[in-house]
Amino acid sequence: MKNFKKSIKVIFLLFFGYTYIFCQTLSKFTDSVEIMKLDQTLHSRSQLGGVCVDRLGYIYVANFHDALWKISPNGVVKLLSDGMYGSSGNCVDSRGDLYQANFYANTIVRIDRFGNVENYITSGISGPVGMVFDPENNLYVCNFHSNNILKIDTAKQISVFAESELFNGPNGIVVDNSGMLYVVNFNNSDVVRINASGESDVFSSTDGVDGNAHISYFNDKFYVTKIKTNQVFVINSDGHCRLFAGGGTSGICGGPANEASFSAPNGIAVDAISGEIYINNLKGQWTSRRPSTIEISRIKLRTLSQILATHLDANDQEGATNAFWEYHKDTFHMREELGPQLSALGWQFMAKRNVAASILLFDLLCQAYPDRWRPFYNLGEVYKIIGQTEKARANYVIARDLKPDNPLVLARLANL
Repeated sequence: MKNFKKSIKVIFLLFFGYTYIFCQTLSKFTDSVEIMKLDQTLHSRSQLGGVCVDRLGYIYVANFHDALWKISPNGVVKLLSDGMYGSSGNCVDSRGDLYQANFYANTIVRIDRFGNVENYITSGISGPVGMVFDPENNLYVCNFHSNNILKIDTAKQISVFAESELFNGPNGIVVDNSGMLYVVNFNNSDVVRINASGESDVFSSTDGVDGNAHISYFNDKFYVTKIKTNQVFVINSDGHCRLFAGGGTSGICGGPANEASFSAPNGIAVDAISGEIYINNLKGQWTSRRPSTIEISRIKLRTLSQILATHLDANDQEGATNAFWEYHKDTFHMREELGPQLSALGWQFMAKRNVAASILLFDLLCQAYPDRWRPFYNLGEVYKIIGQTEKARANYVIARDLKPDNPLVLARLANL
């Protein structure tokens, strides 16, 4: 028993440590949509601004009028400013400072974590909306009225980074892990990609002719709101687009993603830590007696590993198998790498002494990737630990045949 525990500990640390860096590429499924409970009402004048989330999980919401709020993860609201003028897109820099675009004032303000407000940019922009920082802390701004993308460096020098006939009311913007920019147009359904040289092409388009609102990026996928059709779309790294949530009917209702509804969804942001998506909705039409209000939809996501773990914790191997193949055979996910994340899950089940679940996961990986040595090696390791030497040998041999000079495999075979 001591040797079993020791073997599990060593292998778990080795392989989990190896795979952890890949966990950010896990594919996501929608789990449910819920309406976030706030401790006070957010008022609007029949319009919506942007949404962003900082690394501590605080959510920032603008109303495209004069207000900007900060909302804690448990729904406590704090008014940061009521002196904006067309508070539209927003973003947070690496220090945690908030940047808020003022569409009507043609300015950008910066608010530090202590609440101090600074006029950051006061000229040289025309209808700023979506904004995003790159890893070098350059700020990129959707210059709506001029149909271009501006770059503001750390010295506050403004230049036109991208200008193209492809831009038609550029409204939302994100940067992916490689540094490429992606912009959604408000006046059509295109998603425009911009490379490091400022060259643009159409990366994807959401369904229908109605324009997009904002865009967010997480785990190699892009999430786009469509304010007129009350829907949220997801786009994979190949540019393939599909409906993510919302049936198109106006309303603010939680529930399963395919049954939930939104009302003029505009700002969208993903919490990089929790993986939850936040979207603002507009409730009611503004009148002098009854202002419109803003409600926040929160979409919970689950990884493939979480879905499989739920089945396997309940000893539902058939359910886990069906979920795996349904996901793996879906062309929308065809470029995603499942090996590292499911290997980590397999060793987690070994650490919990659920050998059957571990064997199933590694066997599924062997079937899905028959030309890779690692799944067969891992399956051989499991059989070696539980004392099934011949099954261990058979899998080590396959791993050796796939990679003949691998010292790990050769050492295992020599010591059996």
